[in-house]
Amino acid sequence: MPSIQIVGGGMSGLSAAFLLEQQHQDYQLHEGGLHWGGKLQTTIRDGFAMDHGFQVIQSAYPALQIFQQKGYLSDALAFGSGAWLLSNHGKTLLADPLREFPRGLAALGHPSIRLTDVFQVVRLRNALIRKQPEQFFVTDTSTTLQYLQNQGFSQPFIEAFFRPFFSGIFLEEALKTPASMFQFVFWALANGKACLLPNGVQTLPNRIAADLNPSKIHLSSQQLKPLMADDPTHKNFFSTAVHYYAVDADMGLGKFIALNATQRGNINLLAVPSAVQSGYAPKGKHLLCVSMKPSVAAQENTMPSAQAILHEVDQLLQTNSGAQWLDSFTVKHALPADTRYTYQPNNFEGTVVQENNHTTFLATGAIANPSLNAAILNGIGFVESLNSQ
Repeated sequence: MPSIQIVGGGMSGLSAAFLLEQQHQDYQLHEGGLHWGGKLQTTIRDGFAMDHGFQVIQSAYPALQIFQQKGYLSDALAFGSGAWLLSNHGKTLLADPLREFPRGLAALGHPSIRLTDVFQVVRLRNALIRKQPEQFFVTDTSTTLQYLQNQGFSQPFIEAFFRPFFSGIFLEEALKTPASMFQFVFWALANGKACLLPNGVQTLPNRIAADLNPSKIHLSSQQLKPLMADDPTHKNFFSTAVHYYAVDADMGLGKFIALNATQRGNINLLAVPSAVQSGYAPKGKHLLCVSMKPSVAAQENTMPSAQAILHEVDQLLQTNSGAQWLDSFTVKHALPADTRYTYQPNNFEGTVVQENNHTTFLATGAIANPSLNAAILNGIGFVESLNSQ
């Protein structure tokens, strides 16, 4: 077996190292930064765990199985299945009518929601939940917006729910993301839950790294620095930005995220992660996460102040929160905007370099689609390609 060098300690590189460790193969994992996990980063300060971007772990992602078997996700807790819609009419809970019955019926009182929209959600859920993930990335070439319109959803419902909800996932507001990606994410939400781990999203890569041989993994690595400069594959990225505030209560949001359904302002969604995982905030406090619209996040130099955003929060919630600003994070290269949108890597051209008896895996390179599932599959696929040689 050739000497294996893995470049990049994000989820692709960690997944590859994890499997090689289990197979007792020789490898070296090099990460140029100070932390494991790539985009899965959390800053912990004064008892608050602040993820760099509003990030959840979709429990139904198939690739997560290798880590679920190790118990890395055994203490994950989930957001509620649905979302608050924040508008001039107050807040209305749009909950999964099957999982949250009868609470899910309350949304029928919202002016942007028709009974036909609720039926369409149930119909779409039943149609997609039976499929396998690979089936979504085969034939449909429409955008997410076109797909939703073709499915018969009303435009007011698309604007009040689908656009803000999936803008927070795709990090683009036009819903130009291929419908295949929408179907896969919708499938994952229908089959599982959006979860948080104790102490933030970085808990997952930290747990993986903790089980690797410390002599084989290297942070702040200089050995392969020329290969670890900029991403050799992706040229275009979507951005994300979040503000964090300390609050005394959960703002009435509980375990549900809250979407800006007004089509105005800078905010995309609100969430109180400490209402899901208590470790996100010190005892007696809650953590309020305010995620910006992607178009706002992309304009870092003109981003509204944390105080201006708090004023928007109070307007959306129709309250005086008394929140105290903690920190803000902008991730310019949050998601690649130029993936092939396949389920798994077709090949590793440009990301695997073989010289003599050495194999180098550029784990910072191409992934099949912009998701945690695809990043893990990238690492799994590399190891499988090695074993097939």
